[in-house]
Amino acid sequence: MRLELKYPATSANAADHARLAVDVAKREYDDELDFSPASLETLDGQIENLREQGISMEEAAEVLFVMGCYLGEVMTRALSCRWTDTERSPLAGLSPWPMVVVAPDGSGWDAIGKVYKRLEIGDSEYLPAFFLSAARASRS
Repeated sequence: MRLELKYPATSANAADHARLAVDVAKREYDDELDFSPASLETLDGQIENLREQGISMEEAAEVLFVMGCYLGEVMTRALSCRWTDTERSPLAGLSPWPMVVVAPDGSGWDAIGKVYKRLEIGDSEYLPAFFLSAARASRS
């Protein structure tokens, strides 16, 4: 499964990339993604499906990128986070991705990197748990 990025990989385009993940979910899995926190269970299952098929990070790079944008967009909508360029975030020098999510408390969350780790490492990188961690941190 390969997806050509239709938009530049910038924080300003993160929501557009997230909408591509919605399209992929419908086309490839016949799943509905509605930007709710509950939909992260579906997204996590899609990544597990890629793992089970033996798909590498390189083979699914673009799809993983838009899935990461979807995870981040759920965070922006549900937790009042915002997308920002990585070099202007607390994750500058730590995340290789061009954009990350920043919570209202100022903490940085690498949603794109988390999706890649989910494929690489497996269940220990469960996406709904990542979201809940961000939710707890943003309430502190």
